[in-house]
Amino acid sequence: MKSLLISGTYFPPQIGGISQAMAAIASALGPDRVCCLTAVPAYKGGNNGVFKPRVYRRPAAFGKARHLHAVAWGATIGEIMIRERPHIVQLATAYDGNLGLWLRRWLKLPFVVYAYGNEILGVTQQEDWGKPRLALQRADRVLAISRFTADLVQKAGVDPNRIEILPLGCDVHHFRPLPAKTEWRQRLLGDRYQNRVILTVGNLVPRKGHDVVLRALPRLRETIPDITYLIVGDGPNRPHLEGLAEAMALRDCVVFAGQIPDRDLPDIYALSDVFAMPSREQLDKCDVEGFGLVFLEANACGKPVVAGRSGGIPDAVIDGVTGFLANPHDPDDIASAIKRLLTDDDLATRMGRQGRVRVVNDFTWQRVGDRVQGIFDTILREQPARNGRRLFTFPGSPGA
Repeated sequence: MKSLLISGTYFPPQIGGISQAMAAIASALGPDRVCCLTAVPAYKGGNNGVFKPRVYRRPAAFGKARHLHAVAWGATIGEIMIRERPHIVQLATAYDGNLGLWLRRWLKLPFVVYAYGNEILGVTQQEDWGKPRLALQRADRVLAISRFTADLVQKAGVDPNRIEILPLGCDVHHFRPLPAKTEWRQRLLGDRYQNRVILTVGNLVPRKGHDVVLRALPRLRETIPDITYLIVGDGPNRPHLEGLAEAMALRDCVVFAGQIPDRDLPDIYALSDVFAMPSREQLDKCDVEGFGLVFLEANACGKPVVAGRSGGIPDAVIDGVTGFLANPHDPDDIASAIKRLLTDDDLATRMGRQGRVRVVNDFTWQRVGDRVQGIFDTILREQPARNGRRLFTFPGSPGA
């Protein structure tokens, strides 16, 4: 039984958490159980790189020109139905909801929608978000990445019996404990290589709470003077953060490393003593951490974490076991949590080890893929017999 994964916007080589999750789930399912449809162009020099499931990259099928879109969509779905014979559809986000509704109406295909957080806040706060909201409400299942997101989905009008909580996964073979490499120490830390290192990896946006860690540093330096805050990532908030570090006389202990490729991140985690990202909810801006995959990655590398008690993060971090949850608006609370880990090596080592074991046991992408397939099997058992599926009649585009 094969599914069709549709992700108009979020798919490699586009960079981002949703793209990463969709690629990982598709890889876990494998080419016999999934094919993919996206508007995102291919990698230069190839269609999929090492990605095994077949990918149909058809930007025109997602276009806004109504008649061209209808023709391209019909041709694309006809090709996929003939070649792949999918029985069920996965929608990467509710933004693709109109496509799921169309496939349900004309081809009788059941569909599921993944839900993360920010886009669901949009559903609950914007009355004109008709098709995405309708798709959520009519989906056979909504796969929410955390309990927090599941609650948002229910507030958007989805029957709780059709909501499944499906936490994200982690590549535990890639993200693993490693010794710190001299080349990375010299490149990023220079003469501060012997300092205790706090690490944050993530886009430089206000939600992530880099500023709260910066405001916690003066208190930390009172008892741990040899400390460095390594910030990996880039984004619109970088000028503000650099200015804040300058104003607080912290430039001697803060390193803005910029964007670093995913392939090198395990080596970056290896440089750190503690991972800290006190993300906070900004509900008025539809901005929240729906889960916090980066905490799993840090734990998988054997590092204890300090996280903001907000959004879906409590599903990613077990307070007192794999790290600490703290008030993301209180620099003193963040400083206290970080200090406990930097001054108690046994505690930090134990939490990092416990985090690694938890990720390996419960959060591999293969485990996620198997859970997704199990949900599909349940949905298909619920479906009435479908006879005479229409393969060649395409009355209009999904947006018509």
